[in-house]
Amino acid sequence: MTSTDKHTRDTGLRSHFPLALALVIGVVLGFLIDRALPLGTNQDNDLNARMAAYISANPEAIEKALIALNVERNQNARLQAVNLLRAGDDKTVIGNPDGDITIYEFSDYNCGYCKRAFADVMEVVKTDGNIRLVIKEYPILAESSVDAARLALHAAEAGQFENVHQMLMQWRGSITNAMLEDLAATSGITSFSINGRNNDPMMALLNRNYDLGQQLNIDGTPAFIIGGDIYPGAIGKDALTQAIAKARADAKAS
Repeated sequence: MTSTDKHTRDTGLRSHFPLALALVIGVVLGFLIDRALPLGTNQDNDLNARMAAYISANPEAIEKALIALNVERNQNARLQAVNLLRAGDDKTVIGNPDGDITIYEFSDYNCGYCKRAFADVMEVVKTDGNIRLVIKEYPILAESSVDAARLALHAAEAGQFENVHQMLMQWRGSITNAMLEDLAATSGITSFSINGRNNDPMMALLNRNYDLGQQLNIDGTPAFIIGGDIYPGAIGKDALTQAIAKARADAKAS
């Protein structure tokens, strides 16, 4: 098959998407009508037969129409999640609070890749000078991750987030209860209790982060959302810079 033939074929299939989808819906409705109407009711059997024949003759068009519908639904769900992300009243902010670009980073303090990316992220934020970095605490790796995230959120309430976040990211040993209690004490975070998880209001914030992560299909850390695009993994300084440039170009073009 030549590239011209393939283009013609694909264009033809795309032109059938609305019709194919309508036919699928029509067949389903026809089945329901057949079940609902009493025996002896005059029905358009010829139309049903023609729809069934089209589906049989064009399975690829039907499949592509359904795939397109599913993609559209997923895109809409992601857009809603991104809008919720942007609407959050975040206090876990690093960098320029009035920056023209916001980077959302889903991270876990037990994540080696997050710690590996930390230096690159901070260098890009500092060098650029116009980036608002929002850390979305996403403790998914261990129980100690949850308590470390709780401490970081309490630090944010006390105006100490960047300092505590940095110390947790640069910590190379195991995250233990004693280590978190010492960090809270030296940072003056009196609202944090290592044994107070059940009564900690910060758990509600973590649950909201979990919900957002699920809506965005984030199943690992780190994950970055920049300008509405999702970048999974420790993508590195150059890739971060390119993503920021793309986000600025997209914002200027919109």
